[in-house]
Amino acid sequence: MRKRIIIVILIFCIMAIAAAGCVTSSPVAPHNPGASPTPAPSVTNESSTTGYSVTPSPTTIVPTTEAVPTTTRSLNLESEGSLNKIYYYTLNGNQGFIPIKVYTGVNNYILSFGPIYTGDNYSEVISNEIQREYVMPMVHEINTSATNPDDDARIAINLVQHIKYDSNALNEIQVNKSKSGQLYIGRYPYTILFQEWGGICGEKSFLLALLLKELGYNVAIIEFDFGNNQPGHIAVGIKAPAQYTFENTGYALIESTTPTVPTFDGYTLVGMNAPISSFTPTKVIQISDGKSFDSIGAESADAQIEQSVYNEWGQVNEAANELNASAQQVNDLENEVNYWKSKAQNDYSSGNMQLYQYDLQMFNKAYSDYQNYYNTVYYPDYTAWNNLYNTFQKVYLPKETALENKYGMNRGINVGVAN
Repeated sequence: MRKRIIIVILIFCIMAIAAAGCVTSSPVAPHNPGASPTPAPSVTNESSTTGYSVTPSPTTIVPTTEAVPTTTRSLNLESEGSLNKIYYYTLNGNQGFIPIKVYTGVNNYILSFGPIYTGDNYSEVISNEIQREYVMPMVHEINTSATNPDDDARIAINLVQHIKYDSNALNEIQVNKSKSGQLYIGRYPYTILFQEWGGICGEKSFLLALLLKELGYNVAIIEFDFGNNQPGHIAVGIKAPAQYTFENTGYALIESTTPTVPTFDGYTLVGMNAPISSFTPTKVIQISDGKSFDSIGAESADAQIEQSVYNEWGQVNEAANELNASAQQVNDLENEVNYWKSKAQNDYSSGNMQLYQYDLQMFNKAYSDYQNYYNTVYYPDYTAWNNLYNTFQKVYLPKETALENKYGMNRGINVGVAN
């Protein structure tokens, strides 16, 4: 029987897989529990830009908790109807919702600006005054929902992370070039709130930067260009104490694409063979001046726990790969044994004793090779994998489950066994 180690990124089935998939230790290993784990957990590798410099913006932002009256009402942007929406977040394991009324006329007005391209001024995209006016009620709701210092940032981050990822838009964006060949990388933040299908890395990062900016934080857009015709990536940076910042950016790394512990940099982008921590940002574009996320040390401690889980998972994964190889070899040796066994039976039945004697010699040699490999290679590989697997189930899987509950992460590290 061949068994596979399945490593999936799906929090909702984590306990069921763990309960159903535990491997109990046994004096004799089951034959050929071949394992084929998937690559490390990842977030989608999305379109970004190229560049070389750190680009600050001198804009100073004063924290605001209420919508600021403007003259944009004269544009009659509210006459085309509206939708009441709520957006979900998890804060320290508690679920909450932030409401916002979005207007068709406002979205149409924003759409008239056209899409965002790699060469555009992201500060202008994020700071558009009409967009700001109609997003401020959401900012106010986030602010009033926060009862502890920096919880407003935590709510905004988790809320945007929970907005679904739009893979269809990514497929379109990666082939859509205009503005002298510049890459089209998305829609304005207000449109992401108005429309139903979510956003990609750049779009969600612009929205998160907007919310954090209006909550009074010093924020930046962090860009990665991977070269070799690989799509890039966009994330958010938030000002934080130096020990929590990412590389030499001066900002803590915040992944907007999927629920991820703030400051955690061990995740791997889809299509890449290394974690984001191994790449140097191409650009750091300051969006606003403001306060620092000083209590982010709590998230950093959780990120270290997450990294320990990933490291242990990597060892399980590596052991599983070695077990796969030895399981294939032991299968081949077993097939050789069965071949000579069957041939000996046929030759004996036909009365060809000379061939029968030769078959017996070959059978004995094949069986000896099989036993030697099983005892010296396959069984030690199986034992090593099984020990790591059981440790992961008992020690590290509960840690991951606790983090997923705390941050409402809809993905996780699950190690299960299936026939």
